[in-house]
Amino acid sequence: MKKIFTLLLITFSTLTIAQVDWAIKSIKEPTELESNTSSGTPIKVNLECENRGSSTIFAGDTIAYNLLLIDLKLSQVIAQIPNGFYLQVVTQDIPAGGTYNVIQENISLNSYPYESRDIRLGASSFIFDRTSPYVDSDSSNNSTFVDITWWNPQRWNVSVEDVAYNSDNVAVFPNPANDQLNVRLLFAESNAVNIELFDLTGKVVAVPNTNQFSTTNQYTFDVADLNKGVYILKVSNGNKVSTSKVTISH
Repeated sequence: MKKIFTLLLITFSTLTIAQVDWAIKSIKEPTELESNTSSGTPIKVNLECENRGSSTIFAGDTIAYNLLLIDLKLSQVIAQIPNGFYLQVVTQDIPAGGTYNVIQENISLNSYPYESRDIRLGASSFIFDRTSPYVDSDSSNNSTFVDITWWNPQRWNVSVEDVAYNSDNVAVFPNPANDQLNVRLLFAESNAVNIELFDLTGKVVAVPNTNQFSTTNQYTFDVADLNKGVYILKVSNGNKVSTSKVTISH
């Protein structure tokens, strides 16, 4: 009898949790990403979502969503926006088969690419009722992707140049260096880049040329007067710090 009662209780609890099928039908915006050196990359989002279940989703429920940026050339996730989820309250009832646009115009990514990039933009979304949790009957349609271009500030065409970047998306060349050392950041944080060259005692021996601009994410060091040997290059890019060994060989 106790076992039967437990099974009935489980069945009743399952039935009292509403079943929904929430899906992202399409990503209407963005269709491209434009960037600038002062504020990075503003993003306007418009996700067309759909109630594919048999029950109405009511105003006052909450939509959770986030974005993912994948660099197609690197096959690398370059940003998740935000680290968790944005939350948006449903403003009107969504009947079965109805659609609802999730719109957000105030998203900003505080970085910009050195060169225009082909990226895959992914969006994920879920819906829940704080007082009576939903169970999504089909989680396979809660995400979708679209391929777009992330333009650099100069709107150059997507480059086919083959530059070797490390795991922090920093390229240092040539290495060994003779008279000049170049440092390129694939993605730079707006107004938050600092680059220094140290000797093995920890002394700063060189900084990038001050007569150049960082709008292209590329920096140049004059190293002709440095002694031959091994040095440490430190690149601070926002909260990320990358160090590399550099050899000077005249």
